[in-house]
Amino acid sequence: MTKSLKIFLTSALVVVIVGCLLFFSFTQESRDWNFIQKVGGIRTEQPIETDDGLYLPVTCNVSGTDSITNKPIELNSALVCKKIRIKHEDNKIYLTVITGLPISSNTTCNCKAVNIGNLDNGSYQVYYKDKSSEHLIGHFDLTNK
Repeated sequence: MTKSLKIFLTSALVVVIVGCLLFFSFTQESRDWNFIQKVGGIRTEQPIETDDGLYLPVTCNVSGTDSITNKPIELNSALVCKKIRIKHEDNKIYLTVITGLPISSNTTCNCKAVNIGNLDNGSYQVYYKDKSSEHLIGHFDLTNK
């Protein structure tokens, strides 16, 4: 194999890999409240204490096949829950669901518990936050940690 052919094949491989990475990163999208309602809603539960801090269980299925807080009216068979963005402000916790196309077979349309770190004792409210609004979706109390 000639040197120029090796360089061409290596360059083509790099371009394909970078193109795939860019495609999957650009197809990730923060979802607004309207989308969450169309796919059946979102709910949180009491945090679970672990060695890594507290994990907040989040129930949301972005495929639109489960009724979480309301009946879904939109199906999205190609979307998966990539992650949940989290932000703390005093005793308020803000969540935003990020969806995208599946890269591997171990991704799922169901959102997972999210690490909320170590929090002080107190009462906390959990909000769903998008670019233009925030909606109360849950609350919990931490005592005697």
